[in-house]
Amino acid sequence: MMPKELKPKKGAANWKALFFIAFGALIAVSALSLFCRPGASDSPSTTPQIAPEPPTAGPASAPSIAAPQPIPATPQTATPPTPEKKNDTYALTVKISASFYNTFADDPEIARIAAETGKKRLAELLSAHVSRNLIWSLDMRREVYPGDEMKLLFRVISPEEQAKRADTPDEIELLAMQYRSIRLGKEIRFYQFKSSDRKFPAFYHADGTAVEKTLKKSPLKEWIQITSLLKDRRPRHDGLDFKAPVGTPIYAPWSGTVEKTNWKTRYNGYSLLARVDSQPAVQMLLLHLDKVHLKPGQRFAAGDHIADVGNTGRSFAPHLHYQLQHEAKKIIDPIKFHGTVAAKLPAADADAFQKVVQRFDALMGNK
Repeated sequence: MMPKELKPKKGAANWKALFFIAFGALIAVSALSLFCRPGASDSPSTTPQIAPEPPTAGPASAPSIAAPQPIPATPQTATPPTPEKKNDTYALTVKISASFYNTFADDPEIARIAAETGKKRLAELLSAHVSRNLIWSLDMRREVYPGDEMKLLFRVISPEEQAKRADTPDEIELLAMQYRSIRLGKEIRFYQFKSSDRKFPAFYHADGTAVEKTLKKSPLKEWIQITSLLKDRRPRHDGLDFKAPVGTPIYAPWSGTVEKTNWKTRYNGYSLLARVDSQPAVQMLLLHLDKVHLKPGQRFAAGDHIADVGNTGRSFAPHLHYQLQHEAKKIIDPIKFHGTVAAKLPAADADAFQKVVQRFDALMGNK
């Protein structure tokens, strides 16, 4: 029988058992944490990585929190952002403040676009393109007032495009415009459109009527635009200027006799002066020609091919200067002498034209 003093106490035995059980549990938990961590496996995960969707643009959208992205194993070289191609089409609003030209020259937005595009003559070009259309609807000297407002839609043309196009464009191209006249109490809108019956684009009102009036018995069958009317600028201008490519055929509106050719070529370039068969007698002058197909004293009939459009003498672009005068050199307005017709778009072009009108109006901010 064991001596009484050598028997273990019951409380001590229970304490030791609890100690060993707790110690063993701690070791087991640590082992599980060490060897069973997510992603600790040597084999790659077969679960596909799903990139977070980009936040959708919309009014009052809640901020999204992007999911964490996996860190690449090797450093990635940042790709420089590709510069965006600038839109070559511009829409702006201009209010008449002083003279017509100075309104464009003083406009800060036009100055900004000129600096952005490098088109130093932008104000000059815009005023010229706008006035070429307005002269058919307004008296530019008497009916343009401060406070009148214009909306313009135009595009800048690169030198490469200028060289390729048959219509010899300037550095800019007017696409559409709107003019609100205070004095006349009306709004005028023009839209550029290439009709099926013309070689070059022209400008039309919203109802499909051509902005330009077409001469009866016109000396040209095809032209780009009438860029100047009688006495519409200073110094005085005595005829019509038809913008047309070099080599465009010129046809005699009436029969007549050639009086002289190619005089003062430094200013007139190749030129032709003829007396047409009319009562009273009228002289016809064709200036800045490329070729003259007649000689002094030679007769011609109405419809004959008598010369070609050029860019000679004091001319800054291919065009025909067409002038009529009495023998006493009293200038005659060709529009009144010829008479005019109001051309309209062919019916087949109506749907296509209305789509252009809607698109241009949207770009100008019109409803």
